Amino acid sequence: MKKLILFAALMAAVLSLATAKKAKQIDPYDDKKMHPTDRSGLEKFLGTNRYEVLDEAGIYIKPLVGKIKAKRGNFIYRRGTDVAGYRVYYDTTAYTVEMAKETRQICCDAIDRYMDDFANKRLDRKAKLEKSRRVYGSAPGYQEFGVAISMMNYKAKPTFYFGYAFVDGSPYFVIHSAKAKNLTLEGKHVAETPNMETIPQNYFFTRAQAQRLKEFICEENISLFHDEEEKKLGGLRADAENDEYTEADSTIPEKKKKAKKAKKADPEGDAYDDAPAEEDITPINTVNER
Repeated sequence: MKKLILFAALMAAVLSLATAKKAKQIDPYDDKKMHPTDRSGLEKFLGTNRYEVLDEAGIYIKPLVGKIKAKRGNFIYRRGTDVAGYRVYYDTTAYTVEMAKETRQICCDAIDRYMDDFANKRLDRKAKLEKSRRVYGSAPGYQEFGVAISMMNYKAKPTFYFGYAFVDGSPYFVIHSAKAKNLTLEGKHVAETPNMETIPQNYFFTRAQAQRLKEFICEENISLFHDEEEKKLGGLRADAENDEYTEADSTIPEKKKKAKKAKKADPEGDAYDDAPAEEDITPINTVNER
């Protein structure tokens, strides 16, 4: 009996370890996924061609000092992935707020709940920001940041929280990004690089802005971008395939031998260029980053 109990306990421990290992391996923001290897050395150095910069996005932010202010950002899509979001300056630092498929769905559901609570007057004006900005749930996120859009060399994986907040009597949908460590500095001495973590960020959206965000990040829309990217990549793969080539039979017919001798005897004969014509390859149009 004791042996059976020990065996059952051992099997439970093994299954628990396997489950934990599997969960640890699933990272929606894996480096290979977020930073494709097909970027050139210059693109990596300049920090370009990481994602497509699309429509302009209106967002309100709450600076460390002062009242909330309107900012102009951009919706972004990380090509060939399920990751999308927006990019904007927060105080003096440029940040991306990027969400993989599950996080995007949680955000969309949070916006729907906010809209419903707004319409049915269930938003609590007296609720503290610390509580209300987390009321609709949380999910893992991804950020790149730096002193300028052209120098966003740092990355982090913060938790995004979804909720609402009243500002000057008006309720806003809120995405709160918790403070997170700078993953770019892992394994490096602090003396080599300044320790620059992300700051806590609160992004405020009016109902119209929240609806527009939802329309952009919803799976129906992002899947269209992904399908289009796959078509482009499929076309490039087809263009890159080597043409089939079969060696000629080593047994040369007698007539061909005679023709070959005649060619040698008449060096002034017509020349024959058997080099294949160069193919016209149309490059993929990409959206330049601003």
